[in-house]
Amino acid sequence: MIFVLAAGAGLSVLLGAWGFVLLTGGERVAGSALAASAPPPAARPGRGEVFGLNRLAGRIGRPFGRPLMTALAPWHRRIRERIDAAGRPGGMTVESYARITAGYAVLFGSLGVLLLSAGQVPMGLICLAGIFQNELFLLGRARSRRDEMQRGMPDFLDVLAVTVSAGMGFRHSLARVVESMPGPLADEFTIALRQMELGTSRREAFEDLRRRNRSEMLSQFVTAVLQAEELGAPLATALIDIATDMRRESAQWARRKAQRTTPQVTAVTTALTLPALILVVLGALFYSSGADLGAVLGH
Repeated sequence: MIFVLAAGAGLSVLLGAWGFVLLTGGERVAGSALAASAPPPAARPGRGEVFGLNRLAGRIGRPFGRPLMTALAPWHRRIRERIDAAGRPGGMTVESYARITAGYAVLFGSLGVLLLSAGQVPMGLICLAGIFQNELFLLGRARSRRDEMQRGMPDFLDVLAVTVSAGMGFRHSLARVVESMPGPLADEFTIALRQMELGTSRREAFEDLRRRNRSEMLSQFVTAVLQAEELGAPLATALIDIATDMRRESAQWARRKAQRTTPQVTAVTTALTLPALILVVLGALFYSSGADLGAVLGH
């Protein structure tokens, strides 16, 4: 009985943490590349930029980082793509990724083995699952960043279209908008601008921009700009049309996001209240039965 209550309490805590992540991880619906020739912009971790446990894991896994880097050599490209999709949190590189992953393996692996050896199989398995904490962190950051791009793309394009219509060149207009609207979109376009400054063509820089990110709207924007460049269409007119389409798609995306979020919130609320309701019902039944609590506890 005690184990069941402890398991229920632990499950409630986990579900509560999940609900907090859904609340703060970009799940709300708002109203409104590294190429070899171009280094990423200097990363300055701010509040919420680095998961606190990652720092501890990085220190623990430092002695094991280089061997793990060698073991992960065939997957370096995929790891770099996942890090880029998450926005390189805290200036994360493949090397720091290896250190943090090794640290989680040592931390949660040793704790999980100790619990399994002590016969605590469920808790041991939960601790072993913590080895993949770094992957879950990157996945959550990538989802949150992609959602932020989806929300900000229409406004970004509106300002860009107005700036280009005022007579400025596309590159200077893009740089001006990036300075005035900081965020994930600005970070990615800054990288593309730096690539073009180093001699990369606009097509190659924008193709790298599309490969680094998984935002549907950003991919559509790159496709439309490249097509307008090939066909010789006026860029200002093309940007206005793209912004109008993006605004319409953003509203549809927001509705789909709300539809997906509602069942998740309902599931979390139900899972958190159900254990308490069960305990209240069992307590009421036990109290109404008139059983002696001291006899049940062996006193």
